[in-house]
Amino acid sequence: MVGIVRRWSLTGVTGMLVGPILASGLLVAPSWLAADDSALPLSASVMTGYRDGGRFEVPGSGDRSNLDGEVSHAVTLGYEFEPGNAWELLYSQQRTSLPAAGVDVDVSYLHLGGRLKFAGHHIVPYIAGGVGATRISARAINVGSELRPSLSVAGGLEWPLTRYFALRMEARGYLTMGGGDRGLLCFSGPGDAFCELAWSGDVLGQAEVLGGMTFRF
Repeated sequence: MVGIVRRWSLTGVTGMLVGPILASGLLVAPSWLAADDSALPLSASVMTGYRDGGRFEVPGSGDRSNLDGEVSHAVTLGYEFEPGNAWELLYSQQRTSLPAAGVDVDVSYLHLGGRLKFAGHHIVPYIAGGVGATRISARAINVGSELRPSLSVAGGLEWPLTRYFALRMEARGYLTMGGGDRGLLCFSGPGDAFCELAWSGDVLGQAEVLGGMTFRF
């Protein structure tokens, strides 16, 4: 009888201890995850969105027209060198067209810059920016491509789901320098010379909204 009572007593004590231990674990887990975030300095983001803007002139007619707004895709690689501050490499690409000129165009950006996060929020806001190059190329026409300097600024939100994954939403603006020459995507050959597009103004501006997933490792 004593053995039975003692067995039930130990079981009861164990049951009484399990609850507080689990509760303590749940309380400690968020801080443990937050602390381990700093041990994962590398990140990669894959995003899809929509980009609009970009005004050009049609050579010969002088008409001005914007590129069609179309779906865009972006990939970023980041290195967090201190909590909240990271270097970031961005590549963003869009397949679009300029209806007034009847030209299908690809516009791509490759930028190196930084990202600053404002910690202390469940959904973390951030600002970002970069400098690099814009590549403009025409599809199905053998006129080569144009490479111009550009810069970008962005603001966004990051929502951590686990230690390794987070949702990311971002709005970014791009400015591409037009340069001194007016022609763009030009061809020159024996007895033939033409330009598919011409710059409208000194800069080309585009705006982009993106959303996707960030992976930390």
